[in-house]
Amino acid sequence: MGLYGDALTQLKLSALEGVPHAQVRLGFAYSRDPIKDEEEAFYWMSMAAGQGVPIATRFVGYAHLEGKGTAKSKILARKWFVEGSRMGDSLSMIGLSDCLLAKEEKIERIGWLLLAREKSESLAKNRLESAWPKLSAAERELAEQMAADLRKTIRETPTSPPPPRSLRKKNTLKLSNGDSYRGQVENGIPHGFGERKSPDGHIYQGSFQNGLEEGFGTLFSPMGIITYQGLWQKGNPVRGPESKGQ
Repeated sequence: MGLYGDALTQLKLSALEGVPHAQVRLGFAYSRDPIKDEEEAFYWMSMAAGQGVPIATRFVGYAHLEGKGTAKSKILARKWFVEGSRMGDSLSMIGLSDCLLAKEEKIERIGWLLLAREKSESLAKNRLESAWPKLSAAERELAEQMAADLRKTIRETPTSPPPPRSLRKKNTLKLSNGDSYRGQVENGIPHGFGERKSPDGHIYQGSFQNGLEEGFGTLFSPMGIITYQGLWQKGNPVRGPESKGQ
């Protein structure tokens, strides 16, 4: 069943408070119909990835690899696949192997596929069935040693990541312009996820940096209507052809 109305609002409030499970649920919800929005899906998954959630780091990796909801960047895709791989996520290892296609990266690629196969990942088995016979005996030995070395870099990941360090127990503020704020705080100002509400009822939910709206966010009218949804820079909306609202 999809997320709508109050259920979606409550989930967003939990996500704004830094709850990784809520962020991941929102990311998946916005990656599919009927509320599909690739930018917002990427936004919430990025927040969960920043807290060390393997499935979210993988999602962000593929988003960069395919250019879904963000700029297409193989460099950034590789960065996030490395994060997920080192947390033991086998599908991140597959994504990373798909980034390691240069000739000089062949041995590392096979090394990650060997580790993914150890986790019974069928995609790794299929890729190895094609690649392994083409390797020389020396290359196979190098790949097995690479897998052994890479295995040492994998760390155990807790099932329930701790809340972000910048999130305090008392995460509500009264801003100098009279607005109220709840969310992540750093050095006494909004920084991270948050919700700002003005005295006249306008509400902004999204990302803050150094006290200002920065990143992906949504502005609601006092009647609860979305008046803008998209990217923000230094407290102002970046209006483009894909932005929602007026």
